[in-house]
Amino acid sequence: GFGGGAFDVTSVSVTGVDPADEAIGPLSAVALADGRGLDSGDTGELVVVLDAEYATAEGVAVGDAIDLGGTEFEVVGTVASTSADAATASNAYIPLDVAQELSGMDGRVSVVSVRAASASDIPAVKADLEAALPDQTVSTQEDLAASVSGSLGSASALVSSLGLWLSVAVLAAAFLIAILFTIQGVTRRTREFGTLKAIGWSNRRIVGQVAGESLVQGLIGGAAGLALGFIGIGVINAISPSLATTSSPIAAGPGGEGGPGGFGGGGGPFA
Repeated sequence: GFGGGAFDVTSVSVTGVDPADEAIGPLSAVALADGRGLDSGDTGELVVVLDAEYATAEGVAVGDAIDLGGTEFEVVGTVASTSADAATASNAYIPLDVAQELSGMDGRVSVVSVRAASASDIPAVKADLEAALPDQTVSTQEDLAASVSGSLGSASALVSSLGLWLSVAVLAAAFLIAILFTIQGVTRRTREFGTLKAIGWSNRRIVGQVAGESLVQGLIGGAAGLALGFIGIGVINAISPSLATTSSPIAAGPGGEGGPGGFGGGGGPFA
């Protein structure tokens, strides 16, 4: 420890799910990696399904026991995300009633997932849920997509605005630096200009000479800057990561909705 202190910090996210219905909810977006999933017989049992990466990191396998909030759970299976671009929703999944009991929130849930029979039924299902649960938030995949699109649009507008003002600032700085270098160059060439005046050059001709030199230097610098800029764009496009989005079911409550099926509890209060 330092300063006479010693401490260790560990954290694990735990989600309570309805073990009788894995067709919707958090476990519908994962694939079984080892062991088995939760089933209706696990209601009230101290069993847990772990995220495969979390289990590996903790050195836990199917059949082992793991402490969650001071309670020992038997690991009955591990799951992995079905998407290469996303992780599972939680480190551990336990029966909903057990999560409610351990968290002191008996009979309460934080998310209810709903799956409609078809896409055309989603507006009606959403309206029915909003009527039945007026104090809760009901959102669909379309709502989520609109929210994400709005956020991306705002970010794009911010980046565009920031890029414009940065371009203006850089351009102004470039002009200022060019003027300063020109003034410095003219100051150091006083003797040269005096010689030119002595052999009959007019002030206008000397100014034209300096302006012509500055123009040529600016054209060369601009061409070099364009070339370097296009090279930089090519390098960034070649190495930059791509962004992908994945869809998820709908759920109601403090959540959203779903696709074909029924009505099930998910996202328990224990986290």
